[in-house]
Amino acid sequence: MSDRAYLRAEPSPATLDWVRAQVGGPVTAADFLTGGVSHSNFALTVGGARDGAHPHRVVLRRWLRPNWQDDDADFDVAREVAALTLLERAGVAAPRVLAADPDGAHCEAPALLVTFLPGAPPGPDADRAPDFLPQLAQAAAVLHRLPPPWPGVPAYRRYNDLLDPRPPALSRRPDVWERAFEVVAAGGPAYREVFIHRDYHQGNTLWRDGRLTAVVDWTSASYGPAGVDFGHLRWNLVVGYGQATADRLLTVIGGHHPYWDVQAVVDLLPDSLPADGLTVAELGALEPYLDGLLAQL
Repeated sequence: MSDRAYLRAEPSPATLDWVRAQVGGPVTAADFLTGGVSHSNFALTVGGARDGAHPHRVVLRRWLRPNWQDDDADFDVAREVAALTLLERAGVAAPRVLAADPDGAHCEAPALLVTFLPGAPPGPDADRAPDFLPQLAQAAAVLHRLPPPWPGVPAYRRYNDLLDPRPPALSRRPDVWERAFEVVAAGGPAYREVFIHRDYHQGNTLWRDGRLTAVVDWTSASYGPAGVDFGHLRWNLVVGYGQATADRLLTVIGGHHPYWDVQAVVDLLPDSLPADGLTVAELGALEPYLDGLLAQL
């Protein structure tokens, strides 16, 4: 398969039979949901004219990325179920768990069935709306206020272990990355542990009529520093909308230590974008951003 083509693999008849058993009706349509890089997401239409039931949609998430058990074994179905269960009890706008096949016994891969939420990720001009960044900041703040305990949600860990860090293959500023490695290895500021999404960015939010309606993709949920969520959001804003938008976020959230921004960029290297996976365009946005952050430390 071509890169990430596995994500588009349609659910097998056995998988659809499992879905039918969970929701009590046949699957009449399966539509691939774009945007994921680690999980295959399909919106399934259940019920219809043939069985007399009112059709509705659910989402099937499958852990199809090759070797994920070796790279990220702790980011599994059980972790996402634990996070979503906690969020449902707290009334946070997120998908609700309908069923789980954590070992892939029925779906040929670990799978999770959740409710379908209307909305879509923000478009390329979303940052022009004056309340875009405040809504992103507020949604994160709601998560960070969820009181402990957080059963089944593990402690935060960095993606990059810094055992053998190397600048991206296409980097024109390897010196910037080497300085960033030293900063992260030295450790960050003290923090209070809070519930965090861990992969918080605009692409993991749903919007409708200009309003943020839900946060999705909870496989990385952890407890740790709130700065991790904002650092991850900031580099995504840099790449998606430009550094000016990322900097405007700082005026919305108030206090934020640049260490977490540096760490978030360093964490890109062995994660979903490996050292040779960052494009020239992405590096063109991230390296000046990283250089500026280092100047603040």
